[in-house]
Amino acid sequence: MMDMAVMREVIKKFSSSDKWVILCHENPDGDTMGCGLALYSLGKRLGKKVRVMGRDPIPERYRFLPYYHDFECCKEIVEEDIKNALMICVDTSTAARSMPGLKEVLSVADSVNIDHHGDNHLYCKLNLVDPDVSASAELITELLIEGGWGIEEGEAISLYTGLSTDNGNFRFGTTTARSHLCAARLLEAGVKPAVIDEYVNEDMKPSILKLWGQALMRTEMFSNGRGALFWLKKEDFEEAGADSSAVDGLVNKLLQITGVRVAPFMTEANGENKVSIRTKTPYSARDIASVFGGGGHLQAAGAKIEGNFQDVVAAVKAEAEKYIDDRASALK
Repeated sequence: MMDMAVMREVIKKFSSSDKWVILCHENPDGDTMGCGLALYSLGKRLGKKVRVMGRDPIPERYRFLPYYHDFECCKEIVEEDIKNALMICVDTSTAARSMPGLKEVLSVADSVNIDHHGDNHLYCKLNLVDPDVSASAELITELLIEGGWGIEEGEAISLYTGLSTDNGNFRFGTTTARSHLCAARLLEAGVKPAVIDEYVNEDMKPSILKLWGQALMRTEMFSNGRGALFWLKKEDFEEAGADSSAVDGLVNKLLQITGVRVAPFMTEANGENKVSIRTKTPYSARDIASVFGGGGHLQAAGAKIEGNFQDVVAAVKAEAEKYIDDRASALK
């Protein structure tokens, strides 16, 4: 449950700070981008000196959001960036998931953390964290209303994008009445859901479609149909002329297979091995990801894993199989 006292403190910080630096998490999704750009817009209309930045580029599917062209893709954040500024981290559970250099500047920065991950490390000076909401965009929406700032149409577009992408267009178990009330406020501000859905879900380049097809053709079932995985290696991304942002949302396709409850997706891109995991009740994606030093939500989590990529694929599959078997025994 959200702490209203903390929210009021965040509102005071926003009002009293003349300079904002907004940080989005690595491999940005719709929620971190929607929140970051909505707050960037708010800062602009409040007359603040404001920047929004992150380590990785914005995925193409989100390059319709207002102010997306002002997003700064930076290799690291340094003390000069946050000098005399309020640093605002959105939808980011740990400092490690943000930008390189963040850990080093946290001690000297005035910082706010706005997030909905259950495993948030509470790494900022002020932490507005509520795991009961389906997206950080819900918190930002409530923040704008509580602050008396209202919500402009462009901000509503960004926030609705964050909300709807993080709760699977209101399909995931995290969706609540509060989520729908939030959506209603954003629609009142001018959002047209069909337009956003077309940008996010119905507009894909042929090369990206082929990349998705490559992953789908590699689908491998395990644990008597309760698990399914696929993977993409660096050559697949190179042939498609794409980076890891091109596969945002792809892992969810595995959960559409009848009977599948655990779905890992491994990628080798940008010099990193990553696993994205999605699950359905009663299985926890976060439990599996934590074995590899990762984390996230109960049913959507991930990790970075060092080593040979095919060894990583094998290790994740083995761990997922073990987890399913152990969980099945516990449920008996």
